[in-house]
Amino acid sequence: MRVELLCTGDELVTGLITDTNSNYLEARLFDLGVKVERVVLVGDVRPDITRALTEAASRADVVVVSGGLGPTADDFTLECAASAAGVPLEEDPRVLGWLHERYAARGIPPNPSALRMARVPRGSEPVKNPEGSAPLVLMKLGGAQLFFLPGVPREFKALLEAEVLPRIRATLDARPGRTYRAFRLLRTVGIPESELDLSVAPMAPRHPRVVFGFRTHAPENHLKLMAEASSQSEADAALAAAEAECRQVLGPRIFGADAETYAAALLETLRRAGATLAVAESCTGGLIAQQLTAVPGSSDVFIGGAVVYSEKMKSAWVGVPPELLARHTAVSRETAVAMAEGVRAACATTFGLSVTGYAGPGGGTPEDPVGTVYCALAAPGLPTRVERISVTGDRDRVRLFAASFTQEMLRQHLLAAPATP
Repeated sequence: MRVELLCTGDELVTGLITDTNSNYLEARLFDLGVKVERVVLVGDVRPDITRALTEAASRADVVVVSGGLGPTADDFTLECAASAAGVPLEEDPRVLGWLHERYAARGIPPNPSALRMARVPRGSEPVKNPEGSAPLVLMKLGGAQLFFLPGVPREFKALLEAEVLPRIRATLDARPGRTYRAFRLLRTVGIPESELDLSVAPMAPRHPRVVFGFRTHAPENHLKLMAEASSQSEADAALAAAEAECRQVLGPRIFGADAETYAAALLETLRRAGATLAVAESCTGGLIAQQLTAVPGSSDVFIGGAVVYSEKMKSAWVGVPPELLARHTAVSRETAVAMAEGVRAACATTFGLSVTGYAGPGGGTPEDPVGTVYCALAAPGLPTRVERISVTGDRDRVRLFAASFTQEMLRQHLLAAPATP
């Protein structure tokens, strides 16, 4: 099956917002064994959208279109679809009813602009949007099936999961002689993409039914495995064999699979160890705490954290002695150790993590230039461990990798001694 994605909107081609819908669709289709062949971004220009629709329909079996279905003057994707198909726009009574229901529930009448969303190409099929006003619209153009979805990510995902993907799956299942696929995404951290490639390269000849691929999602690197066979059971078996060997070779550098996040994996490892954690953050400004608390249920192991950005707060909140700061500076091994031990004592947790460094663009010294970060782990019964890392790149990258490295110190410690946290 040939699938293309067309995303419309000036905001996408001018850099005002980032296109996340295409990434989400690509990942979900890949779970079905379908690889998106082309993603096209088009600004709010009627002839360009009309041409892009016509061209995509001439190449693909399925075209998923995102954006331009709303009530404003620059929402004219369906107008372009009607033009490409040579049919008029018509007000659909079902969509009109949905709009009146939605606005009535909010206690306001729909305005004329909102009612524009009831106009769809003749012969198309609208589907109610559970998360918004603009409907999903299905239509044929040449030999291609087109799905028009709102560009708002929440609405896009809801309609994709409930309506679009089931239809695509049914089409795949109905095809005679289809190739069955099984997919696994193995998530790693602390191993460069080139090293990951070298580690798994010898496996490829032993698993001829499996395609090995790679994806960087900093600070992680992902290994994509896709098995192909003439039956689902054969594809599943081929995937399982390849995954088992990958896990044996890569070991603890794999922290999760498929949709599992790093924070969820770390919290689960803490939970299994019966341990608790507190963090003291300087240059990362609460990034570690933000990542951990994004996971529901994190409070049973993550007790809390302190953003101790200034020297004053390093002393006041996590007990770093002022004389230590004067002697060694805020970015030093000694300060990182004191922060980790101090936050662990203050929160009475099993572990304390700390991070302090120069994220840039200013700051740094000849000995510790911008990108230098000290990360520490305070654990019961052991000397506090401190590591110095050097991260290249801008401020966001330094902070991201510093947060990742600090958490990975704890995860690896837990994996090495799960019974004695």
